[in-house]
Amino acid sequence: MKKIIPVMLISFALVGCTNQGTPKNEANNNQAQESEQTDDKQVIEVKKAEDNQENKEEVSKAEQNKEDEEDSSYKEDNNDDEHLEKDQEDDNEENEESDNKEISKDDLFFTPNGPFTSVNENGELVDENGNVLTGTDSNHYDYVKYTNNVFVKMKNDLYDTVSIVRMNDKNIETLFEFPEADEFRPLGMIGDKIYGFHEEKSKTEVNGTPSLNTDKSAIGYVDLASGEIHDFDATAEELTGGAVVIDGELQFTKPGDNSEQNAYNFDLYKLDLSKGTDQQAELLEKDFDLQYLFGQKRFENGNPVWKVYRADNDHIYANDQEFPFLWAEQGFQEIIGNNIFYFDSEEVNDRLSRPIKIINMSTGETVLDTQIRGMKISDGKLYYLTTDNELESIDIEL
Repeated sequence: MKKIIPVMLISFALVGCTNQGTPKNEANNNQAQESEQTDDKQVIEVKKAEDNQENKEEVSKAEQNKEDEEDSSYKEDNNDDEHLEKDQEDDNEENEESDNKEISKDDLFFTPNGPFTSVNENGELVDENGNVLTGTDSNHYDYVKYTNNVFVKMKNDLYDTVSIVRMNDKNIETLFEFPEADEFRPLGMIGDKIYGFHEEKSKTEVNGTPSLNTDKSAIGYVDLASGEIHDFDATAEELTGGAVVIDGELQFTKPGDNSEQNAYNFDLYKLDLSKGTDQQAELLEKDFDLQYLFGQKRFENGNPVWKVYRADNDHIYANDQEFPFLWAEQGFQEIIGNNIFYFDSEEVNDRLSRPIKIINMSTGETVLDTQIRGMKISDGKLYYLTTDNELESIDIEL
């Protein structure tokens, strides 16, 4: 595998993880920093004494110099502390500037399972490489839950390489590349780890036609700090249904005892994320059957709150309310902060845009229902590009 970013941790502003702007899981994933200090102590050079009197004078001078050196060292330490405090103040000012940065339409935006978009100086919608979008050829990115700006770049061709990227304001940064032919569908990012469905694949041919063999399938994670992939043994080599990851645990379904007679018969299991990948899964519920799982991370009084919600073929059940559920052929939905984002697959006249509907999970209010050509979340707001390539924003509850 190819690791693009070294051991340095990336600071991500996470959706629902922090109320500051982009992203980011909470302060999700704070970058570890090391401060190197140089203690420039005074070096005293003492010449050789020529007689006893001079020697006594030199001893006296040396003692005085030692006292001066100690006093100087004390002052230097205090100065170092002052410099550190000043540096910290500067860092805080830079962070405040970053939080309050202005979003413009020539920044990069994303469309779910679509390309990154931006508006060029001619007012045209372009991709991350500056190519004018026509609604046909482009890269596609899968959003990584609990972040604002981390995505999985999907394959355009059979043998393409899947990678994890970070969408900065004006450019794309590759964080990790999977081995050639492997596939990865993200479940979410917690700390430095991105969890998801991982498939190890190898190239092959069937009657002269390029194809792929699936050598291993499991739920696992990419550790961005070490650049390694780890799979959970309890999910390997067996069919798994739905899955959800929240802080501290992974829940997933596996076929139940009656799965041969009932294809929808699943049991619900749990893994402890603080334990190793060889742990045994804990059975949470028998005959869970065909239910869907959604994870949520939101903030209450500045503290992260994690929840798992369930859905059936008709509704998502949350906070004693029922919200619509979209089948795969209808589109898909995702919980971001305290909102359900619906991305309908219906065809619209503008092939560069996509319908979006956002419902607040506490009030049940529809806070947005429109078509967008790209979006991004920053500082408690959703910014989006309209069908006229203009930039608009709304407040959303994270």
